[in-house]
Amino acid sequence: MANDPQASRHVAFAERFAAGPATRFNAYASIERARLLQREAQQIAEIFKHEGEQEEPASWSWHGLEVVPYTLVGLTTCLEWHARSRLTDLYSYKPDSIEPKVLEGKVPAKVLSQMIKANVSIPQLLGASITIGSTKEYLTVFDDLFKVLEIPLKPDNVIQPPIVEQIDIFGEPFREPLVRERLDELFATRHALVHEIGDDSKTGRTFCELWGAPNIIWMCHTVISAMNALERVLTKHAPSDFPNLLTKHGYPVDVRAQLATAIEDLENTIGANIAERSEPAQCAWTTALQLARESAAAHEQLFSDRRLFPERYIGRANILLRASMQQRLALLTEIASELAKSRAVSR
Repeated sequence: MANDPQASRHVAFAERFAAGPATRFNAYASIERARLLQREAQQIAEIFKHEGEQEEPASWSWHGLEVVPYTLVGLTTCLEWHARSRLTDLYSYKPDSIEPKVLEGKVPAKVLSQMIKANVSIPQLLGASITIGSTKEYLTVFDDLFKVLEIPLKPDNVIQPPIVEQIDIFGEPFREPLVRERLDELFATRHALVHEIGDDSKTGRTFCELWGAPNIIWMCHTVISAMNALERVLTKHAPSDFPNLLTKHGYPVDVRAQLATAIEDLENTIGANIAERSEPAQCAWTTALQLARESAAAHEQLFSDRRLFPERYIGRANILLRASMQQRLALLTEIASELAKSRAVSR
């Protein structure tokens, strides 16, 4: 589906990154990527510094290399990924928050058939199809998210540390640029790098403005701090079952413990229901329950073999085990539902 040249690019994107249990379309992936860019920028700064200390340093050590500013393009992608993935989470968690105007022109018949074929949901398609081209568009997503989740904070204020005004050498007050202003500069620079060929005193060989590695490291820090600030609010205020939450340390919440608790609760409820109604059925249920638990333990042992199933990145913790637990929970939910219906009929 993703390689079909006739496929909607948004459906193809959603199928590749958002659909299925191994999704990387989440907040943690965007922050992790920004941290990687920051580490690379720091390594580049060290290379520049070392070259500058040579007796005859290369011109790039002071003039810069055009490849370095393209880290800024990656940083804007991290912000866009962050907003788009959280919008997908919101629509998946509360489908009734999807306004009719959001769907206009997004799901024609051809695209709908492609979505069904690719197992892509409406929330995933909507998250894949929006664009984030400015700080305002980025923060608007979190304005909507906080509003729906009834979080009484303004994202603009969340990302902005306290403002401290200072006095310059001429006695005039000044302040550091606001985070919003820094992000505005990032988006403007990204648009210029991708869409323009400039020509002024600050441009390089192919007329792209060259940012020094220290300035890029500074921008990495700004982007990571903004995303982390918003995520800390969600960690503290969002419902515990909201998708893809992070821990207070900034790592993905491992939902396996939550799934295990939900499974145990349902098994106990079903067992009590059956015990009240039929002794032979209770024996059958006990046998089935024992076999299911043995099977789950055997699969957990299998999935922990890192020679067969290596962990490729944080947040993928035993994805196969998580998938099997989700299937078990779905089955138990159906069993409990059917038992409730049969009890209602027998009364």
